[in-house]
Amino acid sequence: MTDALDALLSAGDLVAVLGRTVAVRLLDISNAGCLLESTCRLEKGATGHLRVRFEDAEYMDDVRVMRCQESEGGSGLFHLGAEFLWTTSPHERSLRRVIAQLQGASVRSVTFERPM
Repeated sequence: MTDALDALLSAGDLVAVLGRTVAVRLLDISNAGCLLESTCRLEKGATGHLRVRFEDAEYMDDVRVMRCQESEGGSGLFHLGAEFLWTTSPHERSLRRVIAQLQGASVRSVTFERPM
C-alpha cells in the first residue's frame, strides 16, 4: 500500500481539491439567490454548493457569496447574500425547482460546501 501511495504522490499531474463544509441557516430565498446566516465569515466571491434538506429530500445548487456582513448586536453571526449560479441547467433536485415551497418553510439542514 505504501508503494501505491508513493507512486501517486510522486506523479507529475497530481491534482487535489480541499473542501470545507459550513453549516448555515436559510433565512430567505428567491429566484435569484438566498440570504444565509453562518457562524463563519465567507469572503465575497466564494463559490460552492448549497445543500438544503427539505421534506426528506436533498436539493442542491451552485451559489456565489455576493456579500458577507456581521449581524447586528455582536452575536458572532454573519449574514451571507448568495446568488444562484447557472453552471448547469436546473435538475430534478435543484433548489430553484422548490423555491416556492421553501419560502417560509422550516428546513431540516442547510450546508454550504466549498472547495478551498
